[in-house]
Amino acid sequence: MDNEIYLYGSVGADFWGEDCFTALEVIDQLSAIEGDVTVRINSGGGLAHEGMAIYTHLRERDGDVHVIIDGAAASAASLIAMAGDTITMRDGSFMMIHDPAQWMIEGRGTEADHLRAATGLRVLANGYARLYAERAGITSDEAREIMKAESWYDSVSAVDAGFATASDHSVSSVDAAMFDYAMYAHAPTQMMSSSVPTKSRKSKPAIMAMMADFPAHKPKVKTMADDPENKTADEENKNGAAAVDDQDKDATPEPEGEDRDAAPAGDAGADDDDDDAEEPVASLIVELGITMGRPADEAAELIRNGATLADAATHWNAQKRKENPMSRQNTRGAATARSDQPTDARDKFKRGAELALMAKVGVAGGEKNQFSSMSLVEMARHAVTMSGHNGTFDDKKSLVGYAFTMAGTHTTSDFSNILSNVMGKAALLGYEEAEETFDLWTARGTLTDFKPSTRVGLDLFAALPKVAEGADYTYGTFGDRGESIALATYGKLLKISRQAIINDDLSILGTAPRRMGRAAKRTIGDLVYAVLTGNPNMSDNKALFHADRKNLATGAGSALGVDSLTAGEAAMMTQTDGVGDKPAVLNIQPSYLIVPAALKRGAMQLMSSVYDPRDSKGHANNPVADMAEVIADGRLDASSKTAWYLAGSPNSTDTIEVAYLDGNDAPYLEEQTAWHSDGVEMKVRIDAGVAPTGPKALYKANGA
Repeated sequence: MDNEIYLYGSVGADFWGEDCFTALEVIDQLSAIEGDVTVRINSGGGLAHEGMAIYTHLRERDGDVHVIIDGAAASAASLIAMAGDTITMRDGSFMMIHDPAQWMIEGRGTEADHLRAATGLRVLANGYARLYAERAGITSDEAREIMKAESWYDSVSAVDAGFATASDHSVSSVDAAMFDYAMYAHAPTQMMSSSVPTKSRKSKPAIMAMMADFPAHKPKVKTMADDPENKTADEENKNGAAAVDDQDKDATPEPEGEDRDAAPAGDAGADDDDDDAEEPVASLIVELGITMGRPADEAAELIRNGATLADAATHWNAQKRKENPMSRQNTRGAATARSDQPTDARDKFKRGAELALMAKVGVAGGEKNQFSSMSLVEMARHAVTMSGHNGTFDDKKSLVGYAFTMAGTHTTSDFSNILSNVMGKAALLGYEEAEETFDLWTARGTLTDFKPSTRVGLDLFAALPKVAEGADYTYGTFGDRGESIALATYGKLLKISRQAIINDDLSILGTAPRRMGRAAKRTIGDLVYAVLTGNPNMSDNKALFHADRKNLATGAGSALGVDSLTAGEAAMMTQTDGVGDKPAVLNIQPSYLIVPAALKRGAMQLMSSVYDPRDSKGHANNPVADMAEVIADGRLDASSKTAWYLAGSPNSTDTIEVAYLDGNDAPYLEEQTAWHSDGVEMKVRIDAGVAPTGPKALYKANGA
């Protein structure tokens, strides 16, 4: 969409060749946008002060800021997200809030050095805490506790905690931005697939530079003028990283308890002080240069000029952009304002291929484009080529298998993602198309977990007692009655094989998932009508429909007709709450007449006829006309072709509740690559629970 920027990658600098964005880049792009702006975030974090600068400029803008977290918003990126007037998290995305950290101490590491670092961190952390607290409506102290615990939130819990305003379950998250999530203590396992391995020596300074970004004391660095016997810059360049390794190997640990500040006897301590100051910073700058592919003489020059590790990182990132300016324009991670059109050829292919396939399988929103003429195999080949693979394949099976798995690469399969996205949209379409009747007359509920939950009857507060002048009000109680409801998971797997792709079988993308979507909704309908036909026991161990409850009619007089309907209506209207010496009459009005398919036409005639069908002359008015809305369902016929039911409004009475996990009534769609069989597996599941919540607004007649 217009006025949209992407903040993908690390905040402030890149250390593994990943995407990144800086405050200056974001400010530059924001200056070209007027009015509202949408900020899409997918970042593992980065430099804390850069995050604060971006937050500040977003908050100072005229117009609304709409933040969408596409994959991850961790550390500094989570603070940027707080700038949004709305903060929407896509399904499967994560937010992480923690204390800023410094992974190294400039200088010799004396007490003064550590105190200075702690002071800087405390100021920065308190600033972050104040902004988190404003967003969540909590105190700064409470925010600090959340930060100290390194708290991770998914799309639902972030909204509950107040750090986001909405959770978008209609769209799944993208893969989390490349980052070393292993550096965080409590990173969810889902994040680790995007984690950069940092066990190698050359990755360590990258992490240190990233975390240690606030201004630090610059130690004095020895030069040739200070110590003629020291190595020259040229010698250091020749030795490179090997010199650093030798320094580490030769380092002798200090005796336990020895005071590092104490100089040896007879020594003024100045030279020792300089040596200790130089080694850690110089070593790390050299290693950072190796990590970022910079010449050794640049590292030596930075060291001679007294640069800190953060200075080196900033300098080299600026050099990288200056040497190859086009590289920043061609990456999706750049903080660039853009329209809804893809920013590069790979994104253009993914979006275009998805739209073309949607059109082919009849999913709304698809379109014919340049990719419509491609077969599935040709799309697979194009996806492989767009990913940067230039090799050849012996046969179509090898090509398709590689497109599915992207074996040997460090990226997800574009081809798999395209297919799963199309299948997901087809499954949702099937769910919406399913011709179901249960949602017309049942109550909809929400459960947050799979533990049994108790629903208290609405009729326990049927009437209010009189309060005499000067008398005290009495407390109402919920009583002991309560009906239990619990969630269960229903689902199935669907697999796309290499053979199906080679055969260009589009039914696997449209027809099959569409049917699975319909099956998901049909499953809920089966559960609802099983309650009516199964007549389960309620919490008092008595059946839902029972003569004692005055909601069951049997015998010949119960056949569907004017008299039996009149009797059923009277039975519902005279139900009482059963509490106290004078039970209140509930006066429940029937809203729905639920019948099997065999009685559908007769029921419709009874409800719509102006004249009483019992009057042979056709002059008397029909007393049950428009009494209730007719709902017919073929599931009832398998149990009885004559039984019929009345139900009150689910908004004001207890009937049957259909509860969904977190209120999400659409099927959940998840895909994964089937490594061993070269394909994609899609899981369609729905979490729902169905239970009767009260017998008094339901009435059954056996009909014979």
